Amino acid sequence: MTDTSLRPTGLLLDLQEQAVGVRGDAVRFSWIVPMLGDGRQRSHRIQIAEDPACTQILWDSGTDRTADSTGVLHEGLPLRASTPYWWRVRVTTSLESDWSDPVPFLTAPDTWPAAPIWADGESDWAVLRTEIDLPDVAVREAVIELVGLSPEGGPGGAGGPRGGRQHVAKLWVNGAATGYGSVRSADHHPALHTYRVTDRLAPGVNALAVLAWAQEGRQVAARLLVVLEDGTRIEHCTGPDTWRARPGDRLLPGSRNIGGAWYHAPAEDWDLREEPAGWTLPGFDDSDWAPATAAPALPAAPVPAPVSLSPVDGPVASLEPVGPGVWRLDLDREIVGGLRLRCRAEEGTRLAVHLGEQRDADGAVISTMPTGNVYEETWTLREGQQEIEHWGYRAFRHADLRVLSGRLVDPQVAPVTLTSGTHHTGRFSSSDADLDRVHELCRYSIEATTLDLYLDTPARKRGPYEGDAYVNQRSQLACERSFALARTTTRYLARRPTWPAEYHLMPVLLAWEEYLATGDDALLRSDLDLWRRATYDRDLRADGLVHRDVLLASSWDAVLVDWPASCRDDVEITPANTVLNAFQSAAHDALARICTVLGRTREAEHHAARAALTREGIEDHLVREDGAYRDGLDTDHAAQHSSAIPVALGLAPTQRHRELGEALAAGGMRMSVYGAQFLLDALFTLGRAEEAHALMTARGQRSWLHIIDDLAATIVPEAWDPSLKPNMTWSHAWGTAPVNVIARWVLGVQVVAPGAARLEIAPQPGPLRWMKGTVPTIRGDVHLRCDREVGELEVRIPANCSARVRWEGVEREVGPGTTVLRSA
Repeated sequence: MTDTSLRPTGLLLDLQEQAVGVRGDAVRFSWIVPMLGDGRQRSHRIQIAEDPACTQILWDSGTDRTADSTGVLHEGLPLRASTPYWWRVRVTTSLESDWSDPVPFLTAPDTWPAAPIWADGESDWAVLRTEIDLPDVAVREAVIELVGLSPEGGPGGAGGPRGGRQHVAKLWVNGAATGYGSVRSADHHPALHTYRVTDRLAPGVNALAVLAWAQEGRQVAARLLVVLEDGTRIEHCTGPDTWRARPGDRLLPGSRNIGGAWYHAPAEDWDLREEPAGWTLPGFDDSDWAPATAAPALPAAPVPAPVSLSPVDGPVASLEPVGPGVWRLDLDREIVGGLRLRCRAEEGTRLAVHLGEQRDADGAVISTMPTGNVYEETWTLREGQQEIEHWGYRAFRHADLRVLSGRLVDPQVAPVTLTSGTHHTGRFSSSDADLDRVHELCRYSIEATTLDLYLDTPARKRGPYEGDAYVNQRSQLACERSFALARTTTRYLARRPTWPAEYHLMPVLLAWEEYLATGDDALLRSDLDLWRRATYDRDLRADGLVHRDVLLASSWDAVLVDWPASCRDDVEITPANTVLNAFQSAAHDALARICTVLGRTREAEHHAARAALTREGIEDHLVREDGAYRDGLDTDHAAQHSSAIPVALGLAPTQRHRELGEALAAGGMRMSVYGAQFLLDALFTLGRAEEAHALMTARGQRSWLHIIDDLAATIVPEAWDPSLKPNMTWSHAWGTAPVNVIARWVLGVQVVAPGAARLEIAPQPGPLRWMKGTVPTIRGDVHLRCDREVGELEVRIPANCSARVRWEGVEREVGPGTTVLRSA
């Protein structure tokens, strides 16, 4: 067994664990330095090989005498396009490490050779397959690249919404569900999803199969790339000559929509009598299938996607019989995915499958949901043993199964979740069991909703928003050492902004947080000019404030403040309002920091001056006599948001912290589950830990315990309660503030230097007698244990990292390893 204590681990290339789309002109490497010797890196050496045993070294960095272990840039690497490689690293602390285990990566294609295909006719569904005969030689590496084209979906005209806002194609390799592709991309280049299938191929005949759906576009393109151990390279691409097809409209008849008003995702009324049984397996006779139909060319070359979705099989669930041929199912937690059914049946047996997030008073699943989704389908089964599973995804916890006709024998049902997640190491426990339950609710919410982007919800809209991402990014960083999803979302939103005004200023804040977390400056270099153009400098006036005339909440560039409107604390949105100006100042401050990092000194000075101008304008014109921030010019009203948001963004001067703290601490929770992020951040910034803890463990309507105990939700919903938003979703990660607040403020672990090279650790346990937790960073996990009854704080810092620890009147500089502080 490998001794990981002697070698680097956690290798990331361009922030990906097994990177795709790599280009040799600029590659950024990161790794976790082992706790070896004194745990402080003095040098490193990177090698890139053409084989996983690293016997064929292509490139060697030589000894690089630097302490950098995150975002380490190497340029001009001799990498060929569309080629698998492996990389490894060794480091020197006061001792020399072993080589890390090699990690694979795939370079970007220079041209895309696969031709788009579909099935003949006008069917929205296409059943596609091919076989490839591999020689009796070991496979060194094999990947499948998959792209599918369809509109993303959105409110339509008289015809309703178009497009599913989910994958277009589902892929099987030798009968095993493997992955999905694609719909969303940040620009006009289709997203290319990559799956390693080395362990799923064998000598002889291998089968690739795709089930695809699209209302428009109707294009699927794929390439299987195999490199044999002897170096032979085999490519097998989609095209009429290599793939066979048949329309899927008899297997999946009808055109019903499960998605409500925001997108059209197909109801899956399967008729397994029309399924070509065994079509995903090798050796299936497809001689009566037609050659795949050539589809129109892709609009642009596909771009490898850093994030791809995979199916994860869950255990067989317990079915509760509630009548002849009727069963109920409770998965205990809501998931994003579908169900797999294995059973025996009589020919033509019809089974109603209803899913939902809740049950009604009579115990029936609510399958026509308040969000507008309708999760009701009929599966018609064939004779004998069979298996069926959902193709698309739904957000649900409960299911009702009812035999409508025929006979069903020995049904076994298991969940299949969709995820792009990796390793969730963020943990917390304490003397307050209720706070622990809140933490777990929010932690699981991040795990369950980790898809292709930070979405507002996988149910009603399935779309990314900057405000949702602001919370989601912080929460994901508190849960796992995973960064590709954050980068993908930030890039997407910078190119496809949503409508609220302050949201347009958030991508640069997300980018700065990512840079602090990773030390990887690639996003700063590529997107800086996009963020600079997103500010409201055009509306800046002599008083230092941004003045906007767009006041209608649904209009483009309108200020949102919070959502739903019932949680805005009666805020008065004026042309020069505090919330937008606070984000304007914070965005310029982030731009100044980024320009400094990139060596653009004059631009940094410009943005710093703009940040200071608006900050001074806020202080000069938007502060009431009692010290609270008013909502804006021309009003004396002071909503909770108008004070909390400037404080949370770091704008409030220290001399006013006490009065602001007293005002916010006395206000309770007047914000939404989204706005709560800013209120909790503000309270901890102002040193009001007791009140912040009280809000996280409150039991009123606007509380996480209400969500857990009264609503029985297992993912944070869109609003505190249906009475505040009747059509709210129950899968909305923007309500996960406590999981990141606990990491950043309660445990007190904050990154203050790029790549987590330096931390500030200042726990604010409030009323807790004891607590312990783990906070992931790119350099490794930080472990903390606090026992106030014995006056002891234990902190374990990862290698190649330093921290200043402040606790109970004691302050100490610490390095890698375990440090114990005792209260003064």
